[in-house]
Amino acid sequence: MRIAAIDVGSNSIHLVVVETDAVGNQRVLAREKHMVRLARGLLKTGEICGEAFQAGLESLALMAEVVRGLQCDTVLACGTAALREATNATLFVREAAKLGVNIRVISGEEEASLIFLAVSRAIPFPDTPAVLMDIGGGSTELTWIEAGRAVATISMPWGLQRLADALPTANPPTPEDLQRVRKFLRKILRKAAKSLPGDLPQPEVILATSGTLLDLASGAGGQGTFDTEQLLKFKRKLWKTSSQDRVAQLGVDPKRAEVLHVGASWVAALMAWTGAGLVRTLPVGLREGMVWQALARGGMALPVLGDRRRASVEALAAKLDPDPGHSRHVAYLADQLFTDLMPEFELGDPEREMLGYAARLHDIGLSLSEKGHHKHGAYLITNAKLAGFWPTETEAISQIVRYHRGKPPTLAHETYAQLKPWTQHVVEKLAAIIRVADALDRTRRQSVRQVRLVADGDDLTLRVTATGDLKPELESLKDKGKLLFRLLDREVGVVVEEP
Repeated sequence: MRIAAIDVGSNSIHLVVVETDAVGNQRVLAREKHMVRLARGLLKTGEICGEAFQAGLESLALMAEVVRGLQCDTVLACGTAALREATNATLFVREAAKLGVNIRVISGEEEASLIFLAVSRAIPFPDTPAVLMDIGGGSTELTWIEAGRAVATISMPWGLQRLADALPTANPPTPEDLQRVRKFLRKILRKAAKSLPGDLPQPEVILATSGTLLDLASGAGGQGTFDTEQLLKFKRKLWKTSSQDRVAQLGVDPKRAEVLHVGASWVAALMAWTGAGLVRTLPVGLREGMVWQALARGGMALPVLGDRRRASVEALAAKLDPDPGHSRHVAYLADQLFTDLMPEFELGDPEREMLGYAARLHDIGLSLSEKGHHKHGAYLITNAKLAGFWPTETEAISQIVRYHRGKPPTLAHETYAQLKPWTQHVVEKLAAIIRVADALDRTRRQSVRQVRLVADGDDLTLRVTATGDLKPELESLKDKGKLLFRLLDREVGVVVEEP
């Protein structure tokens, strides 16, 4: 079997083609990497710029030729942060499909999961705690590992290109630039710490899987590893030189020379934050994780059996949902919120699909009892044997339904605590979205026509377009919106408008 995996990253697009035998042994047939920088300028304009857009499609066209030439049985393509955020991402995905590359946009949590899968097949994990780190152009993923098991994960919407766009510096940079960068990075990490458990294991090493880390290792250590002292020494050189001299004097890749000084500061801050004193780079990444996932699923392209999945959810809803009009309206409102929250929450197409299923099924527990119907609904989904779903997906959907009302997710609840760390994050975020959508149809009259979350700098406004009296809905929102507002970590205003 021949499997092609294409990683459409925010900086680079990677292709790996492997041939596997019946027991999973792999032989690499082709590798391609093109740095197209889809995320460049994205923070300012909100879209992939024309030059990067065209370069990305040209890269995918070349890779599609390689894939066709090697007659691959399975072709997987995943898009990450840039395609989660850009307003013209849908157009890019559509144009890529015309070239024969069907891109699936994935969440930051799934990114971390696939990287964990790739690394776990590449090396034995250390006996001591470690952290997996992947720094892309638009996001950074960290996963804490203890005894070979992922115990916590986080995806931050700050990669090298996005940081460089948010923190422009002089050429060469000034001491004032450095202070501004340090202050900004501390702010990011303070916010990130709020979403992590307080008893994380103390890692001794960071296992790194991205081009930024490889470049830093080359400059700081030269042997694929570096410690804090080596990084800080190289960082000082980067901050004292112009982008041209970084190429001529320090041997930095010209395509990364303009931004690598910011990347060095980011990695130094992450090392200090995690407490790890050593970074070891690894020659694997998201694409290798995609291959292993395909093998685990029998080589089937993802997503699988979409029609069968939808049909099984609708069959369960038809049997047990007492108010399908309400459930479908909650799904409609939740999808609108999801669109606005994709960049903030680092979510992608699989989570959007999961949200729709959970919203459609969120009230099926009412068929047993109104009291505790969220718990009844979770039980019914867990035991329904939904066709086309992996057991882990079914459990995630059941937990989203479990937490669409009542107390928010907590590790004190055994079933939630048993989920993978990245799945816990997804459950919490999607449950928060459904809570708000459910509150906005409190009276089940479908009075709310539209709901959008609008950002203006640090200010967020929930703009609700509706007819009639919304007093019950707004009262419900005060309680059911708490989880979402806490996750956003900002004050959220509410504005009601006429259609």
